[in-house]
Amino acid sequence: MKNLFFGGSSEISIKLAKISHDIYNISRKRNKKFKKNFILKDYSETELSKKLKLLKRTKFDNIMIFNGIFGQSFLSNYSHKEFRKILNINLEIPLLISSLCISEKILNKNGCIYFVSSLASTKPEIGNAYYALSKNALNYASQILNMEQKKRCIRFNSILLGLIESKMSDKLINSIPLIKKKELKFTNLDKVKKRIKNLFEDNNINGKIIKI
Repeated sequence: MKNLFFGGSSEISIKLAKISHDIYNISRKRNKKFKKNFILKDYSETELSKKLKLLKRTKFDNIMIFNGIFGQSFLSNYSHKEFRKILNINLEIPLLISSLCISEKILNKNGCIYFVSSLASTKPEIGNAYYALSKNALNYASQILNMEQKKRCIRFNSILLGLIESKMSDKLINSIPLIKKKELKFTNLDKVKKRIKNLFEDNNINGKIIKI
């Protein structure tokens, strides 16, 4: 089973790299945990196409797109510039990646593309408006893509992650005074790893919004 990660430089993706010895990574950063690394200068269509063409003869069972950015935001203090920045990284880049993966035909029959989304997309809260909106749109997009690609036997799912016990989560929480840490529920990273491993091995799941 071959798997491909995009944006695999976060603490979560590096931990998930232990799921298999056959995971490739296309990212801005190299990490020795992956079987092969393809380093991007940026996430432009030209740069992504160039890297994907190097994988032309490789077929993957699962592709996981981690690209995402969080930023404190309030709709009542709307900033077009900041919203466009978050929308581009959280929605437009994953859509571009998935479109290129389809056109380059690097997925095996009944292969799956997973968008890494967030539980924040399902529950309105003050302080993370742009992030939640962009991830909500990503969930919706995965369902539309799943319908569009059904005849080609390409599956799409969104994985909604909550707060995971990690250094990254601690840094995020400490940067947002509105969040009270004692009220938050955390998920263990090893549990996330086990659940995603099971998803990778099940080729019957499609068009789902999966909460972890």
